[in-house]
Amino acid sequence: MSFKDGAKRLAGHFQTGVSYMIPLVTAAGLLTSLAVIFGGTNVWNQTSNIWGNLRLLGQTGLGFIPVIIAAYVSFSIADRPGLAPAFIVGLIASNMGTGFLGGMLVGIMVGYTVQLLKKIKVPTNLVAVKSLIIIPFLATLIIGMVMIYVVGTPIKAMTVGLTGWLKGMSGANAVFLAGILGAMMAVDMGGPINKIAYAFGMAAFTSGGYQASTAMLMAIGIPPLGMFVATLLGGKKLYSDSEIESGRSALIMGIVGITEGTIPFAVADPVRVIPSIIVGTSIGCGVNALFGTFQKTALSTVMAIPFSSNWILYTVAILIGVITVALLANFLKSITHHKPEIEED
Repeated sequence: MSFKDGAKRLAGHFQTGVSYMIPLVTAAGLLTSLAVIFGGTNVWNQTSNIWGNLRLLGQTGLGFIPVIIAAYVSFSIADRPGLAPAFIVGLIASNMGTGFLGGMLVGIMVGYTVQLLKKIKVPTNLVAVKSLIIIPFLATLIIGMVMIYVVGTPIKAMTVGLTGWLKGMSGANAVFLAGILGAMMAVDMGGPINKIAYAFGMAAFTSGGYQASTAMLMAIGIPPLGMFVATLLGGKKLYSDSEIESGRSALIMGIVGITEGTIPFAVADPVRVIPSIIVGTSIGCGVNALFGTFQKTALSTVMAIPFSSNWILYTVAILIGVITVALLANFLKSITHHKPEIEED
């Protein structure tokens, strides 16, 4: 297997881990957001009322990010035998403070260790014992010791450094990172690159790197909202009736935070639409970072407006991104003489 094939396969394993992580992050992040919105900042230090307990539920869930990533990256590599060892060692990695980097590393190490252990030849009457006892025991023992005594401390140091860097970002660095995250969220609309950016943004959120998480979360709604505005401006001259109808759906999906609302447009006209949403989303997120505006919830784009540090500038940045998407998409369609498909009755 070539290096390129190996890297592609590994990226697929990471995507599986992130896919399983997203429901956890959504539930836990929204619980935490509700707690902070209605209970104020005091919820972080108490459980004497419902908001403090909602915070406890959400914060506990977010703490499981490394565990879930470890378990399901390992599952993607080695199937069910990789789950139990990765859950155990992933929890150790989480308790050591290695963050999502530690979770990803545990998933890889456990998954490929289990794959090697599967190749051990045993008598037929011990096959069940091998799967139920030998493999989980050895994989947990080996990778657990490696994590505790070898790689745990360096990974923790990397995580602490990354967290400090994210919290201290300002100026050009913040704008550049926000622009990159915005582009990654837009480029494949829910695909593997989008999921990598999402995982990074949520990891930043759990560690207090709100500039990065704000950029990632803002980027979710800009592409569909941009294409809705594009259909309003371009009308039937540039868009078919079905695309105009998809634009109305994209408006709803953009408001509630579903990037996939852009997919019908990207499928119909990828050459013009995909560059437009990448550029527009990147610009919107970068402008917001330039303004220095952030929000401390896990809510996306429009829904986060009331909770941003400066809701006016935050809204302006969203509008800049949305309008850029719309104008660029329509400009590219017009200069290349794009014609909407003629629909039969």
